Amino acid sequence: MPAYSSLLHGRIATLALVCASALLGCVAIEIGYRIHSDRPVFVLGNWREWRIEYYKFGDRGMFDPVLGWTTREGYVSDGYNTLDHGIRRNFRESEIRSGAILAVGGLFTHGGTYVADPETWPAQLEGLVGTPVLNAGVEGFATDQIVLRAEQLLPLVGPKAMILGFVGEDITNAGHRWSLGAPKPYFSRDRGELKYHPPAPIVVDGQGLPAWQSATRDILGYSAILDVVLNRLAPTYWYGRGVQPVMQRVDNDPVDVTCALLQRLKRRADAGAIRLLLFLQHALQTITEKEGPSEDARKVEACATAIGIEVVDQFAGLRAIAVANRDALPHLYVKSDAHWPMSSKGNRHAAELLALALNKQR
Repeated sequence: MPAYSSLLHGRIATLALVCASALLGCVAIEIGYRIHSDRPVFVLGNWREWRIEYYKFGDRGMFDPVLGWTTREGYVSDGYNTLDHGIRRNFRESEIRSGAILAVGGLFTHGGTYVADPETWPAQLEGLVGTPVLNAGVEGFATDQIVLRAEQLLPLVGPKAMILGFVGEDITNAGHRWSLGAPKPYFSRDRGELKYHPPAPIVVDGQGLPAWQSATRDILGYSAILDVVLNRLAPTYWYGRGVQPVMQRVDNDPVDVTCALLQRLKRRADAGAIRLLLFLQHALQTITEKEGPSEDARKVEACATAIGIEVVDQFAGLRAIAVANRDALPHLYVKSDAHWPMSSKGNRHAAELLALALNKQR
């Protein structure tokens, strides 16, 4: 019996030594790979989830638990740069300036990488009015996200005026909980009051995996090298539906929600003596194919006007250009199809329109 016990203990010790050696070997391989691929060595995080976030938002965006996503701050590149809070730089400024005009919107305001920093309409507006303009636009934002971001930034930057940039499609997307392949917040009405619903997690399983397989995948995700290997060998298992584009509608009225949010923001702006303007922009197809703004845009303009928000609509000016010379209009957009944002020239038209409105006495 003692001999058997001694043999058992010896085998257990050998097994423990083998397991420890294997574990140390895996750790050494993991560290070696991180060093070789210039990745942070001692960062503990889920590389699978980070990769899904990158697929959704790229290197310029990031998940936000309130907004769904936002622009990454401190991003530096040739033509596209951001400051604190993800505010886009206009020229060579290195910090957020006080006494500024705050511009918040979606892609048309932000400009994306389609135009350089000084070519966005907030940057060009700054040059026209001689007042700093903070470009807090975020690509892909719906009207609900735009208002939420404005509410976040108001106490942080203390602007003297604020411009909300809406495009017709931004209003429609306030009726979605998933937009452009990423989760977003949405609002519903509960006994007449706005009810906020936070964005869903960015990692969506949707495969019906057994719990142990799902848990195993989560654990393996903490290895940078396994993330690379499984990304190539079994992407369907590894990501599930995490990188597939999803548009998911909710049961709300996007126009009603947008108008209610504008009313809430107007009260906050009035409390801080902040001038509030709504700037309505339109896709190229809307200008060329319709006699007026979309029905949603008209309704939002009407409700904004009714609660005392100054509205600046770019439609009439662009439509006049289209009627006079249809070939001139596409030059105001970065591309002449789909819903592309405006070019530097188109942003100049927007900035001049806004400068006229800002210079008018209220």
